[in-house]
Amino acid sequence: MQSSHHLSGIAQHSRKLMILWTIIVHVAMILIQTLAHEDAFHIVMLSLLLLVFMILNWYFVRLTRNHAMAWIYFAIQLLILCQACYLANYVYGLMTIGLFPLLVGQFAYVYYEKFKIGLFMTIMYIIIVWFAVHLGGMPGVVIPLALFTLMSIIVLGIVNLMLQQYYARMRTQNFLDELEIAHRQVEELTVANERQRMARDLHDTLAQGLVGIIMQLEAIDVHLSKGNHERAQQIVLSSMEGARHTLAEAREVIDNLRLQSADNISFTDAVRQEIERFTLATNIPVASRIDDFRNLPQLLTEHSLYMIRESLTNITRHAQAQHVQVNVLSVQGRLMIEITDDGRGFDPEQIGRQPGHYGLLGMQERVRIMGGKLAITNYLPHGTHIKIEIPFYTGGYNEI
Repeated sequence: MQSSHHLSGIAQHSRKLMILWTIIVHVAMILIQTLAHEDAFHIVMLSLLLLVFMILNWYFVRLTRNHAMAWIYFAIQLLILCQACYLANYVYGLMTIGLFPLLVGQFAYVYYEKFKIGLFMTIMYIIIVWFAVHLGGMPGVVIPLALFTLMSIIVLGIVNLMLQQYYARMRTQNFLDELEIAHRQVEELTVANERQRMARDLHDTLAQGLVGIIMQLEAIDVHLSKGNHERAQQIVLSSMEGARHTLAEAREVIDNLRLQSADNISFTDAVRQEIERFTLATNIPVASRIDDFRNLPQLLTEHSLYMIRESLTNITRHAQAQHVQVNVLSVQGRLMIEITDDGRGFDPEQIGRQPGHYGLLGMQERVRIMGGKLAITNYLPHGTHIKIEIPFYTGGYNEI
């Protein structure tokens, strides 16, 4: 038996079509019976039975969630169709064409096993033969059986096609999920490798620069001890220039690092530092709500701090805001970042088309890499609201 909760989407989308098809068959039977002046009581009872049949069809997914319930469901539906065939009298052929194959399709959807489907169809063949013999004798058996077989083959083909498409989508989705996980792992490894490279660059820059300065200081000491003040002063000037050059190179490497390792810095403290730097640089008051985060994944910390920094930088450069609100919260297993200002705003549709908003493109890319969502709401000319939601992934990252 298939896991119906995995395939319920197919049944949910197709049940309206099944109800519509049942109604069409029902209306056709009533019209024929009315024209044939059949007993009104039989017509009413037939309508009630088919109504129950449709109601059970509507709750098909719920009623076939486990093995026992599925067999009970199909047994009841078969009994309903048998009784309906009896009431339909000579119009029962419409049911063998329209409703019996429908039940075969549902059975194939639930079990999808050739032996069980064959057994179920054999039971239906027996029922059809019995009614055909009872109403018209053996000569009337061939046509109902042929029509039932033809319609069942068509229905089984449709069900098989739907299930194959479903499984193909599931395989594709699984491949996409695995690809996304691999992409995040590659991103994390790339960041780690880049950090190691820059750490080596920083070490080499400072080491070489400091060694050069130490050698120059030793030379100065020698010249001073010999009273050669003019030469010592020249070396001092050279040392000062070398120190400035070393400092500039070190700052460049440090700037490329963006932030400290997630193991050595609290994400909450890092966010507060970004807000303090923004306030000191702009004199714009910032109201904030920041949850206490511990052991966030390193990649999540890096990307989140970058996006907060980029948002505040954009406010400084473009917004002309008077007040800023920053919220960094944990909401239902997701990191939620909200940054709101009362500046002049901008048109989110122009991101990437006008100078000054390319950083937002970088934010969109980072959110996509982390499997999150980015929403930018503009209140022209009264400010901008940026909302970022990123899940706290455990696979491929540290535990939270």
